Amino acid sequence: MIEVEGFVPWTWWPHEEVGHTDESKKEIHALFGKTGAFDTPKPERLLKRIIEIATNPGDLILDSFAGSGTTGAVAHKMGRRWIMVELGEHCHTHIIPRMKKVIDGEDKGGITEAVGWKGGGGFRYFRLAPSLLEKDKYGQWIISKQYNAAMLSEALCKLKGFSYVPSDTVYWQQGRSTERDFLYAATQGY
Repeated sequence: MIEVEGFVPWTWWPHEEVGHTDESKKEIHALFGKTGAFDTPKPERLLKRIIEIATNPGDLILDSFAGSGTTGAVAHKMGRRWIMVELGEHCHTHIIPRMKKVIDGEDKGGITEAVGWKGGGGFRYFRLAPSLLEKDKYGQWIISKQYNAAMLSEALCKLKGFSYVPSDTVYWQQGRSTERDFLYAATQGY
């Protein structure tokens, strides 16, 4: 596509079928009001079209730049599982409140009526921890100084499927997966 000054970009899908930016702004304003609204939302009908073409019910949809959460909201309404990633504060200002409205059946806009959405489901939210690794002054990868032994033990338990349950009597015993399967972590190198 060649960009020409003064011309509006076009698509093969007419806006009567997949919506347009004015429609998506109205969807966002209905959810959040006009103040603090997300600047560049996508129309739910556009995401619905893409998801219909590329997925089946139950499939997993990834949106690694979630913005206002439109992809997750549409995927949820269409019976798809979803993962959204957002590094900005949009997670707290837009995505979580939006998904709560979708789940509670309070989101009446977008594709809600077209897909017969009444609400339901749920989601889990994870905050990313600071990076475990950092480079030292020699350019070598080392464990970040932001972490302590307890934090590292807890992370290792999670990665290995153990419960983080530090023992009161056995110093190095940090976790367990069964009554006879324990995770031991030494804090000193040998």
